Amino acid sequence: MARPSHVRNSVRELIESGDRHDWSIEDLHAGILASGLTADYSSVFRAVTWLERQGVIGQVALGDSRIRYELAGHHHDHVRCDACGAVSSLPDCLLPRAEARVEKGTGFSVTGHHLVFSGLCPACR
Repeated sequence: MARPSHVRNSVRELIESGDRHDWSIEDLHAGILASGLTADYSSVFRAVTWLERQGVIGQVALGDSRIRYELAGHHHDHVRCDACGAVSSLPDCLLPRAEARVEKGTGFSVTGHHLVFSGLCPACR
């Protein structure tokens, strides 16, 4: 059993606080500092690593080579704004049938995918 951690609790609260799907460790660190708590970057990194190992959060690949995180849960895909970088989730996965076709056509056993649509968000249109 891990010791309670105010940093871990703060990271979890930030990620659970809204509908954001693209938290970087830098964003989480800044959010903790903005809330008036103290935390160094390495403490936030350790908290994120622990939360990911526990299955609370998961990595999100958004096509920009940065590691980002969101709450773990049902699989869904994303759309990202080319202008401002805003990210939104799609309500459902669009590719279940495509995975079966990939398996049939390649012989691979598909274990997952990362689909990110790009475009302009309503504010940037």
